[in-house]
Amino acid sequence: MNLLFYVPQMAAYGGIERHVCVLAEEAAKRGHHVRFLTTSNSLNETSRQRLIDYGIDFRELPLAREAASASKKLFWLGKETLFARAKTWDIVYTNGQSGLSSLVWRAAGRKTRIIHHHHTAADAAEQTSWSPAFRRVLAHAPELVACSNATKLNIEAAIGRNDVRFLPYFTACPVTVDEVKDGQYTPGQPLAFGFVGRLIATKGIDTLCALSLRPELRSVIWHLYGASPDFPESYFRAYPQIRYHGPYRDLVRYGEILRELDAVALYSKHNEGMPLSLIESMSAGLPWIASDRGGTRELAVSTDNCVLVQEPTNLESVLADTLALVERIWNGKTSRKAQRAVYDELFAPEVVAKRWFEFLESGAPAKD
Repeated sequence: MNLLFYVPQMAAYGGIERHVCVLAEEAAKRGHHVRFLTTSNSLNETSRQRLIDYGIDFRELPLAREAASASKKLFWLGKETLFARAKTWDIVYTNGQSGLSSLVWRAAGRKTRIIHHHHTAADAAEQTSWSPAFRRVLAHAPELVACSNATKLNIEAAIGRNDVRFLPYFTACPVTVDEVKDGQYTPGQPLAFGFVGRLIATKGIDTLCALSLRPELRSVIWHLYGASPDFPESYFRAYPQIRYHGPYRDLVRYGEILRELDAVALYSKHNEGMPLSLIESMSAGLPWIASDRGGTRELAVSTDNCVLVQEPTNLESVLADTLALVERIWNGKTSRKAQRAVYDELFAPEVVAKRWFEFLESGAPAKD
């Protein structure tokens, strides 16, 4: 098949970037031709080179993420769409929150399947940010995929559709199953809690910082892997229990990070679609604590290994929930093998690849 991908903005190493790159690579491995368009050039060099090595026709606007004006994006994407019309496409796959997706759809032929993938919460707060053009994308996309059942229901309610499909994120596995072992803990021993992702306020970084100062959690060392202008390394000097490590850039290092942790924390203050960082932490069998928002609840299958925070803005409530997870770990009430079993059943690459490509390959290919 011929597949045309469009992703509005690529971060250097974000969750949705990992999904779309792995999806494109898997398509290429299966013998499909992929052309990949993005209106930024901020993807990390390792991922960019992998796409090229897989034979993917990767085309990017030569301006950094959020640096291009709307007119420059429109001109560049319009030109690429015109070029794309010279080829017959079986699928046009667009992604993200951009009204420009419908421009790329113009490369489709009469038999081309058009699929739009929404990967954020689509809750009431997010809906206020939807432009009229993007609302039309959601309303008129012939096929619409959501990253969680919560997102699916939110879109259906907002747009008046009843045909949205849920498919989980597709990403590589950072930790192999033979590396997952249940550890032995004793009450009071130091624990390493981690946060991996964008260091932004809506991810609850300030809550994590406040918790790090609480004497009740003096046995927890907080390890932060990520970067943002909002929270530079200097910001964390006032928090002696926090270790700032900066961003990471490859899967091998990611696996090393996860194997060094005892748990993962995500105190989000906004609704999540389905947090990829939690899914990937489950590959290491790690227990996690996270705000009960968006699709996060759908990951809490092994209940002994997951704590859902009901009030992420109430520090005392978050403290109590975090202490509960600490006590569970110390007392041997969590199981990395059980958490990994959930990952293998629902989110392992081979499981998700099967679901995505049963969907993508189900349509009759377009003919020249």
